[in-house]
Amino acid sequence: MPLAKRFTADLFFVLQLVLCLISGGSQFVRLLSTSQGVNISWLVCWLAFLLINLALTFRAHRLQPSRVTLQTVVTYSAWTAAISACLVLLLWKGTEVWDGKDTATAVVVSLGVLTAWLAARRLALPLTDPLVHGWFGVCFIGLPQLTLAYKIFTVGGAGLAGGMLLAGHIAITTRLGQLWFAIREAGWDRNRQGAALSEVANEITWLLVTGAWLWPR
Repeated sequence: MPLAKRFTADLFFVLQLVLCLISGGSQFVRLLSTSQGVNISWLVCWLAFLLINLALTFRAHRLQPSRVTLQTVVTYSAWTAAISACLVLLLWKGTEVWDGKDTATAVVVSLGVLTAWLAARRLALPLTDPLVHGWFGVCFIGLPQLTLAYKIFTVGGAGLAGGMLLAGHIAITTRLGQLWFAIREAGWDRNRQGAALSEVANEITWLLVTGAWLWPR
């Protein structure tokens, strides 16, 4: 990789770690005082999304290891740790109980996963196929964020930190940038296609969450 591109890739990696600390840290601190508008199911599904993309990027790294692919694996590992900490805190405090919107989220995500599985069977794709995992990722991140946006719009979003919203947009964009550099370096394989697919859905629905949070009340 040319020096300029390597520098940019390293910059994206450092930025990801900083954004993870800002986003996860600000959300953790906010949850210490309030969880208004935060769905338990959203954090659970977000964690599932991160684990799926961690598996995809790890497999891509094993197939064709490089500095950039390793950085992508570390990035998803850091975000997995941050969201796990927020979920554990929410469950430990017990201030947010499972409600109807959580049930709706679980039903919608289950239907989405079922649809993706049926489509995979129709196309004769195994469940281990990276693109199938990418569609599972869309279900676990995109659909819960739609119900999260609705909950914030109806009851308020004081439990969602503004720092997390802003850092989230920058983080998604830079993760897509990391994937782009990995694709330029190692090729457009199905693992990276699956990860990119779910991240695009992540950004689109995160914009809806942000719009609901900013909506005047």
